[in-house]
Amino acid sequence: MNTSFSELGISPPILKALEEMGFEAPTEVQKRAIPHILNKEDLIVMSKTGSGKTAVFGVPMLQLTDSKALEPQGLILTPTRELAVQIDNDIKHYSKYLSHRTTAVYGQHNINIEIQALAKGASIVTGTPGRVFDHIQQGNLKTKHIGFLVLDEADRMLDMGFLDQVVKIIKTIPKDRVTLLFSATMPHEMHKICRNYMKNPVTIEIESQTMTVDTISQVYYRVNDNEKNIQLNRLLMLERPESCIIFCNTRFAVDKVQSFLSRKGYSCHALHGDIPQARRLKTIQQFKAGAFPLLVATDVAARGIHVESLSLVINYDIPQDKDNYVHRIGRTGRAGNDGRALSLVTSDDIMTLYEIEEHIGTMIPEEELPSEDVLNEQKVQCDEWIKSVSHKSKTAPRLNNDGLIKENRKKLSRTASGTSTRTAQNKYSHDKSKQPFDKKSNNKSKSNEQSNLTHNEFDRSQKSQRKANSNKQTAFADKTIDIAPAIQSSTGKTATRKVIRSKTVSTKGRIGTPDSKAAAIANTQSAQSVHGHSAAAQSKTTQPNKKPLLKRIMQRLFGK
Repeated sequence: MNTSFSELGISPPILKALEEMGFEAPTEVQKRAIPHILNKEDLIVMSKTGSGKTAVFGVPMLQLTDSKALEPQGLILTPTRELAVQIDNDIKHYSKYLSHRTTAVYGQHNINIEIQALAKGASIVTGTPGRVFDHIQQGNLKTKHIGFLVLDEADRMLDMGFLDQVVKIIKTIPKDRVTLLFSATMPHEMHKICRNYMKNPVTIEIESQTMTVDTISQVYYRVNDNEKNIQLNRLLMLERPESCIIFCNTRFAVDKVQSFLSRKGYSCHALHGDIPQARRLKTIQQFKAGAFPLLVATDVAARGIHVESLSLVINYDIPQDKDNYVHRIGRTGRAGNDGRALSLVTSDDIMTLYEIEEHIGTMIPEEELPSEDVLNEQKVQCDEWIKSVSHKSKTAPRLNNDGLIKENRKKLSRTASGTSTRTAQNKYSHDKSKQPFDKKSNNKSKSNEQSNLTHNEFDRSQKSQRKANSNKQTAFADKTIDIAPAIQSSTGKTATRKVIRSKTVSTKGRIGTPDSKAAAIANTQSAQSVHGHSAAAQSKTTQPNKKPLLKRIMQRLFGK
């Protein structure tokens, strides 16, 4: 049995790249599968997650394809965008000392960028079935020279409803291709694809008696549904992981758990389908780089994240699909490293857990939840770990931290409500500071600006005062009209009413000003002149009574 990559017949440039990447010896699946692919044989590989499948098909494809080809010679189909990006990055590393061009195409990515990359030439294309089929239909991706077709995570593509698109893509590729199918499980529908679209495939099944990696320690804890968050926090303090993925069944649960952990002070981010694609990719990159230790995710991330040092996986929710359990815990214990998988099991989940045990062929032991005494005994270690986690939360970039957003919004609200006047003044000062500076006219311009500002403020003040006086005096005038009948002279009565009505209408909005008083006097004199003969005929006894009454009315109206 071959024991080194060089003995597998791999070319020196690829061997050099593998050595720099830290590959020391091929895994079991690599030793058994790579020779068949180099011989251009169809292959079905049923392997445990984390067994090094990307190198199984990536290395031989690079060695057997023409790096100068302008059209694709190898096509890799994956179920998720994250996995497509991961595989493309890995192949780029394998081809470090080759001149191959590779690219990835997937949904929610700028299609124009993908079109440009395909037009420049790519010998190997990795993508999701939907986007790959779109490019084929539009003529951007030529399939007539494809000699290698890889169906990675084929069971997951089947579960996600990509079977029809996969079949359509297969039909556009030459029949003399080499087809490689990789899957952790083999559903009945997958057997049909193998029979219809593969030529005498060699089947390699690398399984222990269980369907899970032997280096993963699996346990479960019984919890009540309403105490899941509390027990999750306790388990994190007990385990104190360097990196951990917490799986939930729904996007709502992901957001709820992420929010709870953030309030507890953990550096934690969420990953699910509602998050924009660019942010999801950035979150994955930061998690892999160790920018934060905890990631809460749905199953969309189970197939797209490969972190060699991931030490812990927690099933916050038990998956309803038994295969999902295999894929979830397969994120840890990779490349021979030890891993640990914990599951929180409620009374409603226990039967599902038994079905999972039957499916994977092993019993999952139950453990007691950590007590206060146990946590107190490890208080020093817990405090140090929490401090390190809190330090990471301060230094790592925050992509989806609701607490930070809320804090900023509160600050913005306080600023908007409490300092509006100051902001306006600052804005005025800022705008004034932008004016060109002239030494000769600087002092003069300053005084003019201040004078203009003072006059403007005075005018606004006067207008406000006039409006208030107008409303007040108009209301008073309306009441005063009823006083006129008290005048004894009928001629004086008519004249007085005309004075009041004329003043009320003609001086509206200007009552209380010197001009309005002069107008009122003029109106009074005009009214008296109209009835001049009648007024002259009045007796001396009525005249003295009339003048004091008019004077009193004028005093009430105008304050004089």
